[in-house]
Amino acid sequence: MQALESNVSTCPERLGESHLTQFREEGYLVFENVLALGEVAAARAALTELIGGLLKSARQGEAKVVQADPKKATHNYAGAHIRKANSPFFILFEPDALDPLSLDPAEAELKLRKLQDYHQEHPVFQAMIGHPRIKGVVETLLGNEAIMFSDTALSKPPFIGTEKPWHQDNAYFVYVPMASIVTVWIALDDATVENGCMHVIPRGHRMGALKHVHKVDCQIVQDRLDVSRAVPVELRAGGAMFFSGLLPHQSPPNRSPLRRRALQFWYRGADTRALTREEYSRVFVEADGTPASCAVAERVAI
Repeated sequence: MQALESNVSTCPERLGESHLTQFREEGYLVFENVLALGEVAAARAALTELIGGLLKSARQGEAKVVQADPKKATHNYAGAHIRKANSPFFILFEPDALDPLSLDPAEAELKLRKLQDYHQEHPVFQAMIGHPRIKGVVETLLGNEAIMFSDTALSKPPFIGTEKPWHQDNAYFVYVPMASIVTVWIALDDATVENGCMHVIPRGHRMGALKHVHKVDCQIVQDRLDVSRAVPVELRAGGAMFFSGLLPHQSPPNRSPLRRRALQFWYRGADTRALTREEYSRVFVEADGTPASCAVAERVAI
């Protein structure tokens, strides 16, 4: 593979005022070398271990294979899940992986869409959420103690990796103040336009909450965004993007022969508090009061 060209700077030991200003104004920061190559390799190996272990547990009847309900699941959630017993940890496959237990672990990894709530399952990830170039950066951006409250590991398999449509992460959550939510997206493979790197709309977080619907996924209503302003964020493995929970972002499908894996951690400031879904649906609203969160979003045909 040809080396990915990048104009992104290396993650500094300490953020400066210019970084904080850029984050406030643009809604995101991007750095290379947030993880060293050895840390990237360890994370990849840990994901492989978790996937193989959960497949083994399912074959032994210690984890459950769940087929999606076609009446409820959007396209991105139409694939099979494997859920660990008595745990929030699960893996989700692409829609064409109808029988994941028929696959060997290596094949299964190339049909995988994501792992959810996985960090407690492996010491590599337990250590990573407190990494000084991850949590430390987030705490500087928040000006507060950072609490990691959700995680996912994302995969776009070669040729079949699906699009993640435009959305705002805060549409999924219930924490206020919404400005105290920061997402960290860490590339484990070189992420390019061809294999489905992240795209963002700079300053889009300043638009506030935008209405979401359930279509391909939980996604922003099409007429709310000027996608001609979108910017691709290409990253070498080990690089990361830190962004506001209100920043509109998207990743296109992977039509290349190269896999694209990433880790994603969500942090909230210690000043945040959780609302009920009903309470949050009255807070995460557009300027005219239109409810905008995923919890109250209507389902729209593709």
